[in-house]
Amino acid sequence: MYDDACQVCGARVETSDSHYSEAAHIRGLGAPHLGPDQLSNLLCLCPNHHIEFDRFAIYIEEDWTVRRNSTGAVEYELKLHADHVIDQDHIRYHRALCGHR
Repeated sequence: MYDDACQVCGARVETSDSHYSEAAHIRGLGAPHLGPDQLSNLLCLCPNHHIEFDRFAIYIEEDWTVRRNSTGAVEYELKLHADHVIDQDHIRYHRALCGHR
């Protein structure tokens, strides 16, 4: 769907024979988050942005802007594919964990 391009920065990590990306759960699986393992709860990210997202260094606004948590600065606009419907409830949940509503 994203051809291994990060939805945040657009980077494609090259490997010896293809490209690499990571599936990041917006709302974490298992306790205490209990997020579903569904496409509506996933982002395609490069390793750097996956770590930043999981460690709450970046968060996503409802208008799909990606902000730096420490400064609030807009860094990117999330890239979206027409067939990828992201559940805004998961985005709100992650943003709340970052200290924002």
